[in-house]
Amino acid sequence: MPRYKETEREQAQIDTRRKLLEAAKLEFAQRGFEKANINQISLSAGFAKGTIYNYFESKRMLMMELIDEISKRHFEFIKEQVLKEENAVKRLERFFTAGFAWVVENLAGGWVMINSLYGPDAEFKQYLYANYEPMFQLVEKEILQFGIKSGSFRQVDSAFTARLLMNLYLGIASQPSPEGKLWSDPKDVADFVLNALRQDHELSPSEGKYE
Repeated sequence: MPRYKETEREQAQIDTRRKLLEAAKLEFAQRGFEKANINQISLSAGFAKGTIYNYFESKRMLMMELIDEISKRHFEFIKEQVLKEENAVKRLERFFTAGFAWVVENLAGGWVMINSLYGPDAEFKQYLYANYEPMFQLVEKEILQFGIKSGSFRQVDSAFTARLLMNLYLGIASQPSPEGKLWSDPKDVADFVLNALRQDHELSPSEGKYE
């Protein structure tokens, strides 16, 4: 078979997979994992019933791959925005503004992550936390440790504080209105955190946990 024919076939498979994932994102966001209909996902993507099983072993594996894709895009967007800034204060502000903006602009993906994070399925929850580890590392190393070294922030337990900030971010991001609005302004949240990082009050591990 000519190589160009193989390339066309490979591209068609990539496009089909992408359409199935997009349809799955909407189905899982609207109905949750348990109520989501696997045949409806295939039909919504424009394919016959059962097509999805040519690309994903099961509904659970489909959800896992969707979590992978969404969390990767979420992290890459925030990382790019944060690292544009050259000082720790601006990086912290950008973390919240970019992070909340991503949720508002990607409501379906956000709802999939929220349902996984706060739903009853322990495997999805654990898998989600593992996928968000790079974001935790970003907050700890590129914002908090960076700010401590530069003198912008006081000395804190950077690992614990990063988990606290992730908990704060995910908690607020998990409650968008049907119109896609969040109940807290990102600048207000950033100001609250900055005030704590600049005061003498010590953040104690007993005050909360990321997971």
